[in-house]
Amino acid sequence: MKLNMVLDNKKTILVLALVLLSFIGIGSLLPEELTLQRWVAAFFAANALVAMALTFVLSTRLEILETIFRGLDRVYKAHRWAGMWSVFSIFMHWWLVPQSETPRDESSLMEIGSDTGEWATWLLLALVVISFMRILPYHLWRWSHRLMGLVFFVSVFHYLFAVRPFQLFSPAGIAMNVTAIVGLAAWWYYAFGKSTSKHHLAKVQNVKKENGVVSFEAKPLQGRPTWNAGQFAFISVLHHEKIAKEPHPFTIASSQHQGVARFSVAGLGDYTKTLYDHLSNGDMVRLDMPYGRFKLNRSSSPQVWMGSGIGITPFVAWLQELNYTGALTSKSCPNVVLYYLVKNAEAAIFAEELQQLTENLPSVTLNIVYSEEGRITPERIADDLNGNVDSAELYFCGNPEVRKAMQEGLESLGMPKNNTHYELFDFRGAI
Repeated sequence: MKLNMVLDNKKTILVLALVLLSFIGIGSLLPEELTLQRWVAAFFAANALVAMALTFVLSTRLEILETIFRGLDRVYKAHRWAGMWSVFSIFMHWWLVPQSETPRDESSLMEIGSDTGEWATWLLLALVVISFMRILPYHLWRWSHRLMGLVFFVSVFHYLFAVRPFQLFSPAGIAMNVTAIVGLAAWWYYAFGKSTSKHHLAKVQNVKKENGVVSFEAKPLQGRPTWNAGQFAFISVLHHEKIAKEPHPFTIASSQHQGVARFSVAGLGDYTKTLYDHLSNGDMVRLDMPYGRFKLNRSSSPQVWMGSGIGITPFVAWLQELNYTGALTSKSCPNVVLYYLVKNAEAAIFAEELQQLTENLPSVTLNIVYSEEGRITPERIADDLNGNVDSAELYFCGNPEVRKAMQEGLESLGMPKNNTHYELFDFRGAI
């Protein structure tokens, strides 16, 4: 039992080991002759610089990061933790650093460099407060987040010109110099120079509005974007008087083989309600895609696919992919129990399409569950799996509270802890 617990948490153990090794690496570069207070102050200063540089690197959305972290949501989760650690470290450094009693020229770079440390501390505090204020309009919030680069620039200036316990070209100095260069380059790329290779200008067509959900296609004006079924795109509506330009993530509700990216958006928040009310045929949008690691798994082990409300969209794309490849290739179709969770029949706007898509897929069992008639339970899922819970995998998209309940319930019935797959879409909250 203890061995299984260790194996189930091996990712957490690996992350903690890497964090510990980074702390040891930073600490080993600092001069040994420092007093304890100065050593600890320098340790937190180095941590603040490294953590801030890391937040900018993680903000670039480079594909290699998504591969390493296995999803953009996990990249931003790491980004948030790095940001919080930088806040803690810069305040610890400011609190612990000893004040020099040697008189200095107030106009000198050394004196200015010393003062900028306090400027960075208070500027960082103000920007962090703004970052966590969800009521701030997105376009203002986004620019406030970009200003984090100013904090980093001020921190680098402080590092270069304030009194340091090591030389600029000592091992510690070289490491911090490289960190500063990488951090500034990543911030510039994130704020102003991000690659547009994933950007596609498209025109909205085939808009359909039903039961609070707006569905539409985005036809590219040039080229043809590629994606894997289950991935998502950031959509920005351009040149519209009533719809903000800010990018929002939405699952691509179609397989690439359908020829055009299709989206279905539920009007659950201010932005999505505006989209439902005002999006129309002919509107121009920019697609930033593809992202995500919520991909079709063709293994023969039992799979549970569960879409809560509009969360059914990635599974629609998966079913389209299975129908296309099943007709043209010998690729296997996994054994799937699919649940479409909706309030009632009126809300089940994908029911007919799902039935059509599963007609020629005998290994996929469709279940439409109406919450008005009774909610889904882990025990029912176990029965539908004929008791094969210990080898099952859960793929979930939708309400996170429902996902947590299903995950915990199935794990208590024997499903391994690492067998639940999902992606988070609250990237602003993750930041």
